Amino acid sequence: MELLYKEISQNEYDVVREMLLQDIETSEEFLWALQNEPETLTVAYIEGEIVAVALIIPGKKSSCLIVFVAPQYRRKGIGQSVVQYGENKLHKEASKIMTNFRADNEVSKRFARRFGYERQFSSAYMKHTEGRFAIGQLPVRLYIDEDYPQSHALYAQAFHEMRIKVGDFPDSMVEQPSEKNRQGWNADAANRFTYEENDEIAAHGHLEGNEISSVSVKIDLQGRGIGKKFMMYLCNEIYNRGYKEVVLWCVIGNTARKLYDSLGFRELHIAEFAYKSIHPQKTMNI
Repeated sequence: MELLYKEISQNEYDVVREMLLQDIETSEEFLWALQNEPETLTVAYIEGEIVAVALIIPGKKSSCLIVFVAPQYRRKGIGQSVVQYGENKLHKEASKIMTNFRADNEVSKRFARRFGYERQFSSAYMKHTEGRFAIGQLPVRLYIDEDYPQSHALYAQAFHEMRIKVGDFPDSMVEQPSEKNRQGWNADAANRFTYEENDEIAAHGHLEGNEISSVSVKIDLQGRGIGKKFMMYLCNEIYNRGYKEVVLWCVIGNTARKLYDSLGFRELHIAEFAYKSIHPQKTMNI
């Protein structure tokens, strides 16, 4: 069976969505991408029929590759072919490839191990469906480029300390600012928010579609209720944008889990995140 690959087109969305809904337990991340970041999806065809979809996100430090095969086409070697295709696309520079799967899915775990992916950490996928919070006016505004030095510094330090406390990230380092990173934040400023306290930046939050992708509070201001109020604000912002639910990932061992539970988020499942080191493909001059 020869597989043909192409980036997903809008006229394929309904077919892919129907395929994903055949196994909702393993397709939730693909359904989110289909709604919010379809440019990350590649479909695989056999004889004119879509049989698999790959989520491929290149990155210099870490790339992402997750594969979904239609249930009726599993155990036919298709998953292996799609993984190899995705890895070949990501072999252009030295990096690591990340994948994830439900921690209780032994089939997916064995599949990942067979391709050399080893666990680094686990994370809970959580959802809030209870609607807006009743909160008063908060000192929150849209992020602007001038916020970058302070916002990035508190974001980088807070996440570094979380990773160290969790214990699954022994090589964690504080992310350094860069002009490229700053430009990326500025380009996405409509989805970034700044929380101010006593005329200083106290917290930074980022949204991706209906997902709260990050919330970080300045280390010396933690424990004052800023994180809780900011979370409620960000949830309301997502609901105001027309979404019916708010989702987020919480690394297992992160003490913020208590806050998310108190706000009414419920755990849908725990995913294992596994990494594989890759090396750039080299060409020989003859």
